[in-house]
Amino acid sequence: MKIHKTAIIEEGAQIGADVEIGPYSVLSSGAVIAEKCVIQAHVVIEESVKMGAGNFIGHGAIIGAAPQDLTFDSQTKSAVEIGEGNVIREYCTIHRGSTEGSATILGDGNFLMVGTHLGHNCTLGNRVVIANDCLLGGYVRIDDRAFIGGGSRFHQGIRMGRLVMAEGRFTKNLPPFLGAAKNQVYGMNIVGLRRADFSAAERDEIKRAFKLLYRSGLNTKQAVEKAAEMEFGPVGREFFDFVANAGKRGIVGYGGDAAED
Repeated sequence: MKIHKTAIIEEGAQIGADVEIGPYSVLSSGAVIAEKCVIQAHVVIEESVKMGAGNFIGHGAIIGAAPQDLTFDSQTKSAVEIGEGNVIREYCTIHRGSTEGSATILGDGNFLMVGTHLGHNCTLGNRVVIANDCLLGGYVRIDDRAFIGGGSRFHQGIRMGRLVMAEGRFTKNLPPFLGAAKNQVYGMNIVGLRRADFSAAERDEIKRAFKLLYRSGLNTKQAVEKAAEMEFGPVGREFFDFVANAGKRGIVGYGGDAAED
């Protein structure tokens, strides 16, 4: 264990083996840091945080602070739960849940670049990449292996599906496997699907699902009903299950020519 002499570790903080803590960082009582984490200088980790092994926390990050919610009661017991192998770069902020017993949750292997903000009760899956200066409102969910472009802003309560590529401001849900910018879908995330080793048959199935939803002339309800009558495999079903459960915010609309595989 390597802890700089200027770091403040409150009594009751739990720190695993081989953890490094840099100058002037503060770990509050109750924080739990598993083994082999690296915490750089001027980091604040509040008592609500539970962190798995092998995470990297960059200079100036603040994790576990109270949510920016006007109705929040400071006595509320909530948390930030972080998995393993995440990289959280300089000046990121991650706020704890806003209701009793709730949590903001990060899975494993995520990469949050400089200045990313995760509002209260956000949920990130695994291997999500979020570029610099992105803002996620409360209760935003981003599924596995999504890529979020720099400066993006996500309205509270929306969801980004698995393996999407998204950039800009979003107020609606984005179904899995698609590319979108500024609240409009432009096609499939072909590069991401290939990198994830999706087969040609799986990509063709996603293309069929995409065309049924966005290019058939049917509205969303009609497309979901039509899909239920068709032979789709697991990825097609995942796509339409997302659409069918998009809730009151609905899904991002079509804004350009579909990418061809």
